[in-house]
Amino acid sequence: MEQKIKNAEVTLIAGPCSINEKNIREVYSLSEMEVKNRFGEMQRALTGVRIVGVKSRTGYTEKEGAMGIDREVFVNNMRSYAQGGGIKDMKMLPSITMSDEFIRKTGMMVATEIVAPLIQVPLCDKVLRDHELLLWTPAVLQIGWNLMEMYECSKRNAWKLGIKNPKWVGKESDGLNSMEKTWLGIGTYVPQIHDIIYIHRGVDVAESGSYRNLPLHESARKVKKLSGKKMYFDPSHTFGPKMKDQIVDGTIEAMKMMVGENEYLYDGVLIEAGTSETDTEQHITHSELQSLINKLSTFRDIVPPKEQKKIVSASGSTIK
Repeated sequence: MEQKIKNAEVTLIAGPCSINEKNIREVYSLSEMEVKNRFGEMQRALTGVRIVGVKSRTGYTEKEGAMGIDREVFVNNMRSYAQGGGIKDMKMLPSITMSDEFIRKTGMMVATEIVAPLIQVPLCDKVLRDHELLLWTPAVLQIGWNLMEMYECSKRNAWKLGIKNPKWVGKESDGLNSMEKTWLGIGTYVPQIHDIIYIHRGVDVAESGSYRNLPLHESARKVKKLSGKKMYFDPSHTFGPKMKDQIVDGTIEAMKMMVGENEYLYDGVLIEAGTSETDTEQHITHSELQSLINKLSTFRDIVPPKEQKKIVSASGSTIK
Protein backbone atom coordinates (compact mmCIF):
# COMPACT_ATOMS: atom_id res chain seq x y z
CA MET A 1 0.00 0.00 0.00
CA GLU A 2 1.38 3.41 -1.01
CA GLN A 3 2.27 5.61 1.95
CA LYS A 4 0.55 8.98 2.20
CA ILE A 5 2.89 11.99 2.09
CA LYS A 6 2.28 13.87 5.34
CA ASN A 7 3.30 17.28 3.99
CA ALA A 8 2.04 17.17 0.40
CA GLU A 9 0.93 20.81 0.74
CA VAL A 10 3.51 23.53 0.04
CA THR A 11 3.44 27.20 1.07
CA LEU A 12 4.53 29.51 -1.75
CA ILE A 13 5.56 33.09 -0.92
CA ALA A 14 6.83 35.42 -3.65
CA GLY A 15 7.51 39.08 -4.29
CA PRO A 16 10.26 41.66 -4.63
CA CYS A 17 13.38 41.74 -2.46
CA SER A 18 12.22 45.06 -0.99
CA ILE A 19 9.06 47.10 -1.46
CA ASN A 20 8.63 50.68 -2.67
CA GLU A 21 5.97 52.89 -4.23
CA LYS A 22 7.02 51.74 -7.73
CA ASN A 23 6.72 47.97 -7.32
CA ILE A 24 3.78 47.73 -4.90
CA ARG A 25 1.54 47.40 -7.98
CA GLU A 26 3.52 44.29 -8.93
CA VAL A 27 2.67 42.76 -5.57
CA TYR A 28 -1.04 43.31 -6.20
CA SER A 29 -0.66 41.56 -9.57
CA LEU A 30 0.65 38.51 -7.70
CA SER A 31 -2.73 38.18 -6.01
CA GLU A 32 -4.27 37.73 -9.47
CA MET A 33 -2.29 34.58 -10.21
CA GLU A 34 -4.25 31.34 -10.37
CA VAL A 35 -3.46 27.67 -10.89
CA LYS A 36 -5.49 24.54 -11.51
CA ASN A 37 -5.18 22.22 -8.52
CA ARG A 38 -5.22 18.42 -8.64
CA PHE A 39 -9.02 18.44 -8.34
CA GLY A 40 -9.24 20.41 -11.59
CA GLU A 41 -10.37 23.58 -9.81
CA MET A 42 -8.85 27.03 -10.22
CA GLN A 43 -7.44 28.46 -7.00
CA ARG A 44 -5.19 31.29 -5.81
CA ALA A 45 -1.65 30.42 -6.86
CA LEU A 46 0.28 31.98 -3.97
CA THR A 47 -0.08 31.60 -0.22
CA GLY A 48 1.49 34.97 0.50
CA VAL A 49 3.76 37.76 -0.68
CA ARG A 50 6.98 39.48 0.38
CA ILE A 51 6.58 43.08 1.59
CA VAL A 52 10.00 44.03 2.98
CA GLY A 53 10.50 47.65 4.04
CA VAL A 54 14.08 47.65 5.32
CA LYS A 55 16.90 45.33 4.26
CA SER A 56 19.81 43.89 6.20
CA ARG A 57 23.11 44.80 4.55
CA THR A 58 26.74 44.02 5.33
CA GLY A 59 27.61 47.71 4.75
CA TYR A 60 25.42 50.71 5.50
CA THR A 61 24.59 52.90 2.52
CA GLU A 62 22.83 56.23 2.02
CA LYS A 63 22.04 55.43 -1.62
CA GLU A 64 18.34 55.98 -2.27
CA GLY A 65 16.41 52.71 -2.27
CA ALA A 66 19.40 50.58 -1.24
CA MET A 67 18.02 49.88 2.23
CA GLY A 68 14.29 49.92 1.46
CA ILE A 69 11.39 52.36 1.70
CA ASP A 70 11.37 52.27 5.53
CA ARG A 71 14.99 53.38 5.98
CA GLU A 72 14.46 57.04 6.91
CA VAL A 73 11.57 56.44 9.30
CA PHE A 74 13.28 53.35 10.70
CA VAL A 75 16.49 55.27 11.53
CA ASN A 76 14.52 58.12 13.15
CA ASN A 77 12.56 55.61 15.24
CA MET A 78 15.83 54.00 16.33
CA ARG A 79 17.19 57.36 17.42
CA SER A 80 14.01 58.07 19.34
CA TYR A 81 14.23 54.68 21.05
CA ALA A 82 17.90 55.28 21.95
CA GLN A 83 16.90 58.56 23.64
CA GLY A 84 14.33 56.84 25.85
CA GLY A 85 11.31 56.93 23.55
CA GLY A 86 8.81 54.12 23.19
CA ILE A 87 6.28 52.74 20.73
CA LYS A 88 4.05 55.81 21.22
CA ASP A 89 6.89 58.04 20.03
CA MET A 90 7.59 56.09 16.85
CA LYS A 91 6.18 56.90 13.42
CA MET A 92 4.53 54.14 11.42
CA LEU A 93 6.77 52.41 8.87
CA PRO A 94 5.51 52.82 5.27
CA SER A 95 5.78 49.09 4.51
CA ILE A 96 3.45 48.24 7.40
CA THR A 97 0.80 50.61 6.05
CA MET A 98 1.24 49.02 2.61
CA SER A 99 0.94 45.54 4.13
CA ASP A 100 -2.27 46.41 5.97
CA GLU A 101 -3.93 47.74 2.83
CA PHE A 102 -2.74 44.78 0.76
CA ILE A 103 -3.97 42.17 3.24
CA ARG A 104 -7.36 43.86 3.63
CA LYS A 105 -7.85 43.86 -0.14
CA THR A 106 -6.52 40.36 -0.90
CA GLY A 107 -6.67 38.25 2.27
CA MET A 108 -3.14 37.01 1.60
CA MET A 109 -0.34 36.41 4.09
CA VAL A 110 2.56 38.88 4.20
CA ALA A 111 6.17 37.89 4.89
CA THR A 112 8.87 40.35 5.90
CA GLU A 113 12.43 40.54 7.17
CA ILE A 114 13.03 41.88 10.69
CA VAL A 115 16.37 43.55 11.39
CA ALA A 116 15.52 45.29 14.70
CA PRO A 117 12.64 43.55 16.50
CA LEU A 118 12.02 46.22 19.16
CA ILE A 119 11.68 48.88 16.46
CA GLN A 120 9.66 46.95 13.87
CA VAL A 121 7.57 44.25 15.55
CA PRO A 122 5.61 46.49 18.00
CA LEU A 123 4.56 48.61 15.02
CA CYS A 124 3.51 45.46 13.16
CA ASP A 125 1.49 44.48 16.23
CA LYS A 126 -0.16 47.89 16.33
CA VAL A 127 -1.53 47.63 12.78
CA LEU A 128 -1.32 43.99 11.66
CA ARG A 129 -2.32 42.24 14.88
CA ASP A 130 -5.22 40.33 13.34
CA HIS A 131 -3.44 39.42 10.11
CA GLU A 132 -1.33 36.40 9.16
CA LEU A 133 2.40 37.19 9.03
CA LEU A 134 5.74 35.45 8.61
CA LEU A 135 8.58 37.41 10.21
CA TRP A 136 12.09 36.13 9.55
CA THR A 137 15.58 36.84 10.86
CA PRO A 138 18.17 37.66 8.16
CA ALA A 139 21.19 35.44 7.55
CA VAL A 140 23.57 38.22 8.65
CA LEU A 141 21.91 38.41 12.10
CA GLN A 142 22.51 35.17 13.97
CA ILE A 143 21.61 35.98 17.58
CA GLY A 144 18.97 34.01 19.45
CA TRP A 145 18.03 36.98 21.61
CA ASN A 146 16.74 38.80 18.52
CA LEU A 147 14.36 35.92 17.84
CA MET A 148 13.24 36.03 21.47
CA GLU A 149 12.47 39.75 21.07
CA MET A 150 10.41 38.93 17.97
CA TYR A 151 8.52 36.30 19.96
CA GLU A 152 7.87 38.51 22.99
CA CYS A 153 6.52 41.29 20.77
CA SER A 154 4.24 38.99 18.78
CA LYS A 155 3.36 35.95 20.91
CA ARG A 156 -0.30 36.92 21.35
CA ASN A 157 -0.67 36.93 17.55
CA ALA A 158 0.84 33.48 16.92
CA TRP A 159 2.64 34.81 13.86
CA LYS A 160 5.10 32.50 12.14
CA LEU A 161 8.77 33.20 12.90
CA GLY A 162 11.39 32.25 10.31
CA ILE A 163 15.09 31.58 10.87
CA LYS A 164 17.46 31.79 7.92
CA ASN A 165 20.61 29.71 8.19
CA PRO A 166 23.97 31.38 8.93
CA LYS A 167 26.18 32.17 5.92
CA TRP A 168 29.18 30.09 7.01
CA VAL A 169 29.72 26.32 7.48
CA GLY A 170 32.47 25.94 10.07
CA LYS A 171 34.02 22.88 11.63
CA GLU A 172 32.11 19.72 12.50
CA SER A 173 31.78 18.04 15.86
CA ASP A 174 29.29 15.50 17.20
CA GLY A 175 27.83 15.07 13.71
CA LEU A 176 26.93 18.75 13.19
CA ASN A 177 28.89 21.65 11.72
CA SER A 178 28.85 25.03 13.45
CA MET A 179 26.30 26.43 10.98
CA GLU A 180 23.84 23.63 11.77
CA LYS A 181 24.42 24.02 15.53
CA THR A 182 23.85 27.78 15.38
CA TRP A 183 20.76 27.41 13.16
CA LEU A 184 19.23 24.91 15.58
CA GLY A 185 20.37 26.86 18.63
CA ILE A 186 18.60 30.06 17.60
CA GLY A 187 15.31 28.17 17.52
CA THR A 188 15.66 27.23 21.20
CA TYR A 189 15.13 30.86 22.22
CA VAL A 190 11.43 30.52 21.40
CA PRO A 191 8.99 28.23 23.27
CA GLN A 192 8.19 25.05 21.36
CA ILE A 193 4.52 25.99 21.16
CA HIS A 194 5.32 28.83 18.75
CA ASP A 195 5.39 28.23 14.98
CA ILE A 196 9.07 28.25 13.98
CA ILE A 197 10.10 27.81 10.34
CA TYR A 198 13.69 27.22 9.27
CA ILE A 199 14.64 28.79 5.91
CA HIS A 200 17.55 27.44 3.86
CA ARG A 201 19.27 30.07 1.68
CA GLY A 202 22.62 28.39 1.01
CA VAL A 203 26.07 29.21 2.41
CA ASP A 204 28.84 31.53 1.26
CA VAL A 205 31.87 29.29 0.81
CA ALA A 206 34.79 29.06 -1.63
CA GLU A 207 33.23 25.98 -3.25
CA SER A 208 30.05 27.86 -4.26
CA GLY A 209 31.05 28.12 -7.92
CA SER A 210 28.36 30.04 -9.83
CA TYR A 211 25.87 29.75 -6.95
CA ARG A 212 25.45 32.94 -4.96
CA ASN A 213 25.28 30.66 -1.94
CA LEU A 214 25.89 26.93 -2.13
CA PRO A 215 22.79 24.90 -1.18
CA LEU A 216 23.37 22.36 1.60
CA HIS A 217 20.21 20.27 1.43
CA GLU A 218 21.71 17.66 3.75
CA SER A 219 22.09 20.33 6.44
CA ALA A 220 18.45 21.26 5.91
CA ARG A 221 17.52 17.57 6.39
CA LYS A 222 19.48 17.37 9.65
CA VAL A 223 17.93 20.53 11.06
CA LYS A 224 14.43 19.49 10.07
CA LYS A 225 14.82 16.04 11.63
CA LEU A 226 16.35 17.33 14.86
CA SER A 227 13.97 20.28 15.31
CA GLY A 228 10.74 18.71 14.11
CA LYS A 229 9.91 22.08 12.51
CA LYS A 230 8.97 23.08 8.97
CA MET A 231 11.68 23.89 6.42
CA TYR A 232 11.38 26.44 3.59
CA PHE A 233 13.74 26.92 0.63
CA ASP A 234 15.01 30.32 -0.56
CA PRO A 235 16.18 29.73 -4.16
CA SER A 236 16.83 33.41 -4.93
CA HIS A 237 19.73 33.77 -2.50
CA THR A 238 20.93 30.27 -3.38
CA PHE A 239 21.13 30.49 -7.17
CA GLY A 240 21.65 34.25 -7.41
CA PRO A 241 22.13 36.32 -10.57
CA LYS A 242 24.65 34.04 -12.31
CA MET A 243 22.26 31.07 -12.17
CA LYS A 244 18.98 32.96 -12.42
CA ASP A 245 17.96 30.88 -15.44
CA GLN A 246 18.10 27.76 -13.25
CA ILE A 247 15.92 29.04 -10.39
CA VAL A 248 12.62 27.58 -11.66
CA ASP A 249 13.93 24.07 -12.40
CA GLY A 250 16.17 24.11 -9.32
CA THR A 251 13.21 24.97 -7.10
CA ILE A 252 11.12 22.18 -8.60
CA GLU A 253 13.97 19.73 -7.96
CA ALA A 254 14.23 20.90 -4.34
CA MET A 255 10.48 20.55 -3.80
CA LYS A 256 10.76 16.87 -4.79
CA MET A 257 13.48 16.10 -2.22
CA MET A 258 12.50 13.83 0.66
CA VAL A 259 13.49 13.68 4.31
CA GLY A 260 11.93 10.25 4.75
CA GLU A 261 9.78 7.79 2.84
CA ASN A 262 6.61 9.79 3.39
CA GLU A 263 7.78 13.37 3.96
CA TYR A 264 9.09 16.08 1.67
CA LEU A 265 12.16 17.98 2.83
CA TYR A 266 10.74 21.42 2.08
CA ASP A 267 7.37 22.68 3.28
CA GLY A 268 7.56 26.03 1.51
CA VAL A 269 9.30 28.39 -0.90
CA LEU A 270 10.34 32.00 -0.25
CA ILE A 271 11.26 33.44 -3.63
CA GLU A 272 11.99 36.85 -5.16
CA ALA A 273 9.96 37.76 -8.24
CA GLY A 274 9.39 40.96 -10.22
CA THR A 275 11.59 44.03 -9.87
CA SER A 276 13.18 45.81 -6.93
CA GLU A 277 15.66 48.55 -6.02
CA THR A 278 17.61 45.80 -4.22
CA ASP A 279 18.93 42.52 -5.68
CA THR A 280 16.66 42.73 -8.73
CA GLU A 281 19.25 40.81 -10.79
CA GLN A 282 18.31 37.60 -8.97
CA HIS A 283 14.53 37.98 -9.34
CA ILE A 284 12.57 35.75 -11.67
CA THR A 285 9.85 37.34 -13.78
CA HIS A 286 6.16 36.94 -13.01
CA SER A 287 5.90 34.79 -16.13
CA GLU A 288 8.64 32.51 -14.80
CA LEU A 289 6.89 32.44 -11.44
CA GLN A 290 3.67 31.29 -13.12
CA SER A 291 5.66 28.54 -14.87
CA LEU A 292 7.08 27.47 -11.50
CA ILE A 293 3.59 27.43 -10.00
CA ASN A 294 2.19 25.33 -12.85
CA LYS A 295 4.99 22.77 -12.55
CA LEU A 296 4.79 22.64 -8.77
CA SER A 297 1.03 22.06 -8.79
CA THR A 298 1.43 18.81 -10.76
CA PHE A 299 2.87 16.97 -7.76
CA ARG A 300 2.17 19.13 -4.69
CA ASP A 301 -0.82 21.07 -3.40
CA ILE A 302 -0.19 24.81 -3.06
CA VAL A 303 -1.67 26.25 0.14
CA PRO A 304 -4.15 29.00 -0.82
CA PRO A 305 -4.66 32.12 1.31
CA LYS A 306 -6.81 31.48 4.38
CA GLU A 307 -9.15 34.30 3.44
CA GLN A 308 -10.70 33.44 0.11
CA LYS A 309 -11.43 36.99 -0.96
CA LYS A 310 -12.00 38.08 -4.53
CA ILE A 311 -8.80 38.49 -6.49
CA VAL A 312 -7.57 42.09 -6.64
CA SER A 313 -5.98 43.61 -9.72
CA ALA A 314 -2.73 45.56 -9.76
CA SER A 315 -4.78 48.78 -9.76
CA GLY A 316 -6.50 47.72 -6.56
CA SER A 317 -9.91 46.95 -8.11
CA THR A 318 -11.59 43.59 -7.60
CA ILE A 319 -11.80 41.06 -10.42
CA LYS A 320 -15.05 39.15 -10.75
